[in-house]
Amino acid sequence: MLLHSAVTNAQEFTGYPSYSFPPYSIDPSVRGVPRQRRSRMHEAALRAAGSGILAAVEGECADWQQLRDQLVSGLELAGHVSTDRVAAALRAVRRDVFVPGIEPERVYRDEAFPIKYDEDGFPVSSSSQPAIMARMLEQLDVQPGHRVLEIGTGTGYNAALLGQLVGETGAVVSVDIDADLVTDARERLAACGVSQVTAVCGDGGLGWSENGPYDRIIATVGAWDITPAWVAQLAPHGRLVLPLDLRGPQRSIAFQPIDNHLESVSVVDCVFMRLRGAFTGPESIHRLGPERGVLLGLAEQRPIDADGLYAALADPGGDVPSGVRVTLSEVMDGLSLWLALREPAIAGLSAFDATANHGLVPALIEYPGRGTATVALVGTGALAALVRLGEEQPFELGARPLGQEGHRLAQRLIRHIHDWDTQGRPGTAGLQVSAYPRGSDHAAIADANIIIEKRYTRLALTWAR
Repeated sequence: MLLHSAVTNAQEFTGYPSYSFPPYSIDPSVRGVPRQRRSRMHEAALRAAGSGILAAVEGECADWQQLRDQLVSGLELAGHVSTDRVAAALRAVRRDVFVPGIEPERVYRDEAFPIKYDEDGFPVSSSSQPAIMARMLEQLDVQPGHRVLEIGTGTGYNAALLGQLVGETGAVVSVDIDADLVTDARERLAACGVSQVTAVCGDGGLGWSENGPYDRIIATVGAWDITPAWVAQLAPHGRLVLPLDLRGPQRSIAFQPIDNHLESVSVVDCVFMRLRGAFTGPESIHRLGPERGVLLGLAEQRPIDADGLYAALADPGGDVPSGVRVTLSEVMDGLSLWLALREPAIAGLSAFDATANHGLVPALIEYPGRGTATVALVGTGALAALVRLGEEQPFELGARPLGQEGHRLAQRLIRHIHDWDTQGRPGTAGLQVSAYPRGSDHAAIADANIIIEKRYTRLALTWAR
């Protein structure tokens, strides 16, 4: 299930899965500009802002330290930061240096920022939300003197945090597929006096064998699978942390090697933009309708009738109640994962910009002024989407049939809701993931609740009772 689309693909967050995020706001000065030109304009603006980076570093002021302290205090209060070492790194490293051109008050909010766009104007790299950065650093458990490999340099901010954590006796190699981002990150790291980090350009799926093996490997991009290079370059007692695709939704999973496989030690809800290069996954995004604002995200590539599905959106039936009351976090953390693991016809559905005002996409999740999103079962020329029934909290969950065959899909969706509820509403809590080499016939795999076949691995999912 993938509402991880041009809209939802933009941000790197904790709290919701990868298909449920709002679009970034577009600067009014570029509204109406073709997407390709908008992308070039945005990158040029960031680069121009970055040209004064040395002056910005020299202009450190007490107010900016106060903003950092406020951000870290908020992250601690929310439970995203739990150790003094991660808190100290976040207090020490200046995020404003790594995202130039954004006012300091906004830089030090718990917010993600896009830094690079593809040819269609969609974000392909960002400075992630500090909350998920902090949680993944906690998962990684970096110690002084460690050798660390980071997949996805981006702005270089997370690499600088890793540099703080490894200390003077450690080393960090950060790999990014975009040469321009690597160049900018090197400049910013040097300006901040971060000498423990080496930023290099390459396909992150291949790792960086020259400096391995690594005590810690972290991917700051969503991975469809665990690549062989990451396993080979991980030290025997090391730890690998990555946002891993679980048939659409992602979870940040900390793995440790045990015998012939990897075993999870912690699992955190997250959403990241997907890995690019030779190891990209089979996810697909489809535009529905003439205005290009309605998007359907699928976990795997398969043919769809885009025109028929768009017509179905304008043909809603009566909402089917489930009788199950939920919070939004329960739906996004639990039910969405349940559906993705059990229902091959599941998808993410979103609308943004002007199309969000047309009411075609039910607002299970609503981002005022930006977009709406939901989860849907997809048939041939018909859909059924999750909807809120009423404004009370917790709210009753329902299914809205869309198109002539939508009622049958809605009934199927309701049955999934009841099954998930009857089984105790499993979600991220208690989830354990084991990753075995593809072709393994280990006894533990046979005992798993769910088995996911990947290109290089077999994932065995179980829930602790």
